[in-house]
Amino acid sequence: MGAWGITALESDEGLDLVAAIEDMLPRDTLDLGELMTKFGEDHFLYDGTVLALAELYIEFLEKGRLDYDHEEKVRSLTQVRAFTADRISLGALLEHLNVIWTDIEGDCEGDLAELWRESPSWDEWRAHVQQLIAKLDARLAQEQ
Repeated sequence: MGAWGITALESDEGLDLVAAIEDMLPRDTLDLGELMTKFGEDHFLYDGTVLALAELYIEFLEKGRLDYDHEEKVRSLTQVRAFTADRISLGALLEHLNVIWTDIEGDCEGDLAELWRESPSWDEWRAHVQQLIAKLDARLAQEQ
C-alpha cells in the first residue's frame, strides 16, 4: 500500500499529491475548488486524493499553515499563507468523503477501503475518515 500511517498524507500517494500541488504553486494561496478541478481533469481525483485534500484543508484551518517542506524544491507548501474554499467546493469534497464512507460501511468494493479493511489499522483509519467528515461538515455549517 505504500503507507506508514493512517492518514492519506502518510502514503506514497499523499506525497505525490503534495509534490503535484507544489509544482503548481505560483502564489501563496491555495483554493480547494481549483485543486479539485485540476486533479479531476488529470483523473487524479480518486479516494486517496480526496482524503489528502481534506487533510490538507483541515490542517490549514487548524494550524494556519501546512508543514510539508521539500528542501530540494524552490516551492513548498510551507509558503502557503491562505487556503480558500467556497461552499460548493466544501460540499463537493464532503460528498466525495461520504461516498468513501458509504463504501466503508458497505461491502468495501473500492480499492482503498478494501486495502484498509485487510489492515490491522482498519478501525483507526475508519475513525480518521469519520473525523474528516465531521470536521468538514462542521466547517460547511459555519459557512451558512
